[in-house]
Amino acid sequence: MAKRFEYSEDIGYPVDRVHATLTDPVFWRHRFEEAPEKLTLDESGGPGTLTATMRDSISASSLPGLVRKVVSGELKVERADEWGPLDGNRADGRIRGSSTGIPVRIECASVLRASGEGSVLELIGSVEVKIPLVGGQIESLIKKLVRDMVGQDRDAVEKWLGDS
Repeated sequence: MAKRFEYSEDIGYPVDRVHATLTDPVFWRHRFEEAPEKLTLDESGGPGTLTATMRDSISASSLPGLVRKVVSGELKVERADEWGPLDGNRADGRIRGSSTGIPVRIECASVLRASGEGSVLELIGSVEVKIPLVGGQIESLIKKLVRDMVGQDRDAVEKWLGDS
């Protein structure tokens, strides 16, 4: 059974600047400048939209013990962030994640909205791992990883905007 989660992160910049960053291919290329082959960008959705797809391989030896028990070799992971256009003080998006090696599926609806002089990024989603007996435990680990990922995204956006 899938585990649901809700996370939010405050971002200390106005929503229009944050949205412009999240839909800027230059920002994403900068984030992946040391491994550009891991990033694919799609701007075909129109102005103010972007889908950034990240792929990576993770050695089983670097995974938590519980996960190593069910994965051998490399784990290939994929994450896709989609952002729609800014509509007033709000933009809707979606984050999807999956992997080979373990049957995991992550689905999130994301909202970027104005909050005072800054912004808030909100995620509502679920993670599902279809492995008998240990799937629920792995889902809990992945929920934490998603929370950490959202915090890293916030940090990257704030650093990018602070440096510009």
